[in-house]
Amino acid sequence: MNAVKTFLFKILRMIGIVALLYICLLLYMVLSERRLAFPRAEADKASEETLRSGAILCHVNDDKKLQGWTVNDSLEETVLYFADGGEDAATFLAHAKKIPGFRFVTFNYRGSAGSEGTPGEKFYASDILAMVACARAESPIFIGHGTGAIAAYNSLAKGLGKGAILVDPAESFRSALSTRYRIFFPEFLSRTKSEMDFTRQVQAKPVVILDDPRRSELVRNLLDKHPNDFLLVEREGKSLLDVLQVELLKVKTN
Repeated sequence: MNAVKTFLFKILRMIGIVALLYICLLLYMVLSERRLAFPRAEADKASEETLRSGAILCHVNDDKKLQGWTVNDSLEETVLYFADGGEDAATFLAHAKKIPGFRFVTFNYRGSAGSEGTPGEKFYASDILAMVACARAESPIFIGHGTGAIAAYNSLAKGLGKGAILVDPAESFRSALSTRYRIFFPEFLSRTKSEMDFTRQVQAKPVVILDDPRRSELVRNLLDKHPNDFLLVEREGKSLLDVLQVELLKVKTN
């Protein structure tokens, strides 16, 4: 009998230790949420160098400057790219400049790569509006990657552009974090509120492209929750740039 009690005591003690470690890990993740939701991107020096002639700055509300670039600046049809968290936007633009017929503009988020300020949600919405204004286009096409899809979708919903293409989109920062970290970051623990605003009517269904298979669950969750709000386009073996070129032309001519 004593042996059974000793065994049960060891089991309960082990469960207690595991539970305590899990709670400590949850606490650490919650305290680190701002850094996880708005990670600082490392500068992609090679891409930034190729775009040096098109370097621009965007002044935001608290007199900080966001680093940005434009290519094909003489063209009228403008595409504004919103990068994923932790991504230097120059990386995309260095490749996207190969797509003919469009002027491309992008900016790094506050505190990311060469942009000034501290990353976080406090100035997120106002910074996005500033980026749209700094693009200096009457009705741009938005491309959003990952959590950048939130900015692209909401900008379209506000009537600031003519269309949106979302690559591996996240509906919210909460869903992106919970899908990535799973039991170590349950969605209900997130304090980051920014998300796609489905209370507004969009002019045209945003296009969704699944590029990274590792994000298929995140994308499928979005499409399952909002089956009538997006148009899924399959890559079918084509490169992402080829698919983007086709979809940009569709938005341009519609």
